[in-house]
Amino acid sequence: MMKAGATSFAVGLGCGLVVPFIWGGWIVASRFGVLNALTPFDVTALRVGVAAVIVLPLLLTRGFAGLPLWKGAVLSFGVGVPFALTSFGGMALAPVVHAGVLTNGAMPIFAAVISYYWLREIPARTQVGGMILIVVGGAMVGGDSFGLDAPPGQWFGDLLLIGAAGCFALYMTALRRWNVTIVQVLIAVPTISSAIYIPVWFLFLPSGLLQFDNFPTWQEIALQTVYQGIVASFIVVILVTRATRSISATTMAVLLAGAPTLGVLFGILLLGERPSMLAWAGLVVTTLGIVFAVGRRSGA
Repeated sequence: MMKAGATSFAVGLGCGLVVPFIWGGWIVASRFGVLNALTPFDVTALRVGVAAVIVLPLLLTRGFAGLPLWKGAVLSFGVGVPFALTSFGGMALAPVVHAGVLTNGAMPIFAAVISYYWLREIPARTQVGGMILIVVGGAMVGGDSFGLDAPPGQWFGDLLLIGAAGCFALYMTALRRWNVTIVQVLIAVPTISSAIYIPVWFLFLPSGLLQFDNFPTWQEIALQTVYQGIVASFIVVILVTRATRSISATTMAVLLAGAPTLGVLFGILLLGERPSMLAWAGLVVTTLGIVFAVGRRSGA
């Protein structure tokens, strides 16, 4: 019979391996949303607002389930509005392959740095080697943004996507540092995020969702409502939280870096976005780095 610790690790690893498939689809769904009638601010509002409505009964009956408000605020910073705005803002300016490689590829670097200073965790040499390959691949993909035919502002989109990686790495590391439960995350993140963000969005931010004379299609709204408010805010959070409590934040970040390939494939099929040769090469290098780093952990 498998020991409890080994079982927990296996379940956590299984949850972590599912996430890249969902994340790859999320990248494409988000890119589709911000390229049409919705603004990045609208997609962020749908993400936190829908989730806040769903968890309202839990909030009224359980509060934050024992989680201190300041810890909830840190978690909300990591996976709430700042993460959403940098992600969606970056996707509005940069293509799918950039969103996949730069955000997911940068996560292991941020996670390793944060874990070193906060948790005193030192990554293995093989993990470091994998991260170096991921960085090289990310640099190759990002090189597209400085070509003569690059769209204006694409380089800024790349920076936003890298910033999103830092936010999410903070969230994953905080999960392990505080041993936060899934219920605490599900209640605190959308509640705190929506309480601060929704009024600001409604009163001040550019919106296609609030333009009633040119209202987006219901199919578009339904896609973002389901994927952002349910899949991204609940299913992914449950899987990532469960996985991160069993495996290190750095390993979880490396697993998430497997989403670029899936995102690119989905982007080709659904959006018709075909990466350049340099971006394809960067994707291959990044994937090699992922396999190298994950192989070290799984054999430990």
